[in-house]
Amino acid sequence: MLVVGAVPVTAAAADEGPIVVNGVVRDNVDNTHSPQLDAAQEQERARGSAEEAPRAATPHVRGIDVASHQHPKGAAINWRGVAGAGYRFAAVKASEGNYYTNPYYTGDRSSARTAGMYTYAYHFAIPNVSSGRTQAGYFVDRVGYQQDGRTLPPALDIEWNPYADRDGTNACYGLSKSQMVAWIRDFLAEVRRRTGVQPIIYTAAYWWRDCTGGTSAFSGNPLWVASYAAKPRMPSGWPTYAIWQHTSSATVPGISALTDGNIVRGGENTLRALAVRSSASAGYTAVDPVRVLDTRNAVGVGSRTPLGAGGTVLLDLSRRLPRTATAAVLNVTGMTSRAGYLTVWPNGTPRPPVSNLNLAAGETRPNLVTVQLTGERKLRLFSSASGTHVLADLAGWYATDATPLFTAHTPRRVLDTRRTGGAVGPGASRRVDLSSVVPTGATAVTLTVTGVGAARPTFVTAWPTGRPRPRVSTLNLADGRATPNLVTVRLGAGRSVNLYNHAGSVHLLVDVAGYYRPGSGARFVATTPRRLIDTRGGRPTWVPASGGGQALALNTLGQAAFGVTGTVLNLTGVSPSTGTFMTVYARTSATPARPRSSNLNLVTRQTASTLVSTAVGPGSTVWVYSNAGTVHLIADVAGYFVSRR
Repeated sequence: MLVVGAVPVTAAAADEGPIVVNGVVRDNVDNTHSPQLDAAQEQERARGSAEEAPRAATPHVRGIDVASHQHPKGAAINWRGVAGAGYRFAAVKASEGNYYTNPYYTGDRSSARTAGMYTYAYHFAIPNVSSGRTQAGYFVDRVGYQQDGRTLPPALDIEWNPYADRDGTNACYGLSKSQMVAWIRDFLAEVRRRTGVQPIIYTAAYWWRDCTGGTSAFSGNPLWVASYAAKPRMPSGWPTYAIWQHTSSATVPGISALTDGNIVRGGENTLRALAVRSSASAGYTAVDPVRVLDTRNAVGVGSRTPLGAGGTVLLDLSRRLPRTATAAVLNVTGMTSRAGYLTVWPNGTPRPPVSNLNLAAGETRPNLVTVQLTGERKLRLFSSASGTHVLADLAGWYATDATPLFTAHTPRRVLDTRRTGGAVGPGASRRVDLSSVVPTGATAVTLTVTGVGAARPTFVTAWPTGRPRPRVSTLNLADGRATPNLVTVRLGAGRSVNLYNHAGSVHLLVDVAGYYRPGSGARFVATTPRRLIDTRGGRPTWVPASGGGQALALNTLGQAAFGVTGTVLNLTGVSPSTGTFMTVYARTSATPARPRSSNLNLVTRQTASTLVSTAVGPGSTVWVYSNAGTVHLIADVAGYFVSRR
């Protein structure tokens, strides 16, 4: 469990005199939000039906948000009473500006968690006293954020200026719309950098319109909307909310003051999805690949029935993996007559809103999957399309007591049969000597294997040199199109691996992404899958690359405070305008350059996915490069590598 920034504060601070900043008494610090927001929402409610909002909230999971105001004359909150009344989550004001820390924050957060509630911290922004980055740092230093499965992402409360009548500005703190957007962007970026998660944004529709111009730049952040109407009024840029504050006058058992009432859309599933859980850092154990699931042949399941649309299958790995395992590495293959996608996730947890493998109608395609485990070491596999068979080959696992650690490579091509050795024929194998690339003592290597120009449908298998060839596949090829897949394979004799081609002839390309070696390198932290970007819903900034093509800078949300060196993410390319290849590599310079390797190859209008393991640059950033035309990009992070435990 990772903890970021926890500055202890005692309740004695509640008795100190008023805070004065820039000649203005900051007397709103005790309140949850601004009185201007409350007045605006009451007016909105008056225009509708004041009695409908609580009824609209009833079917949803309820929560509250609190500040010092909920402790009149120092009165304690009975958090067991709050939880006993059915409230499932609590937002606690942690800070305001860069001058105030809620003296009750630590106690309220701890007591609410002890009572079984989800919690999260929020910061009341004062953009005209200091920069977004400064206030974000002040906030994170105090919140004690944990990726523990019970803590929601930190939240930015950005709304009406409560001091506008005294500081000579206005509701927007005297900032222009573009200045406000820039301030928000800086705050969110610093919180992301420090915590590894996308912060929640708390705001109201009218303020957002007037002070940001209704920007949609932050639509990827979960929305906590303030609206007292029967149906919440949404700020532009978000199709819906994650959390809705529907009142400021709820009477809550265990609290002596009126309290803000909230609901979460989607109930417990949304809470669990927002509350990112990171596993303990772990080393890697590679094994000879073994098939653990094949719905065609009743391997790992009790029948030969394909999955229907929306169907799932349970994969029990509890007898194969140790109790110390934190994540499994599987090569998952889908075979379907209809277009769809597959998702793999830990059994007993909500299915994440991500995909691991995209399939065209009639396609057989694999993708490597790194998936977090719970203590029971069981997984679920979901198919969006009917008539889908699923295969899974176990390649290894991460465990807290495993010693091999990862060292990321700048992508390096070590085999291209188009240039050396010629195509691999039917039933033939090619040995790949990696002794000049990985050091003595390395136990496994991560490779991108690409098949090009297959003369007929075939599959390719990667395995350790000197070991029997396993009855599994690494790469499936339907035709001559370039098709890649990531593979982590145990090293064999002479630090080499073999590649087998089943039928016809095919050219093979191999790029090294990194290696595992005991006692040297970085440990892996598995996380709840999170979507980093989906360019179909926005206008990303592509930067021309030297040598041709273009690249997009992507923050992979690794926790900077813990020495992040690399990341594992699932990359999906959607509907390119022309044939292209995509490569992910560490962003170590301000200008991208055309790489000499590829992670994903696409033809016009194709949608395909691949797992990527890569080093990261400063701020946990990478370049995502596309060689030609335009293409939409989706990226989901599965975890990251850390240099410290």
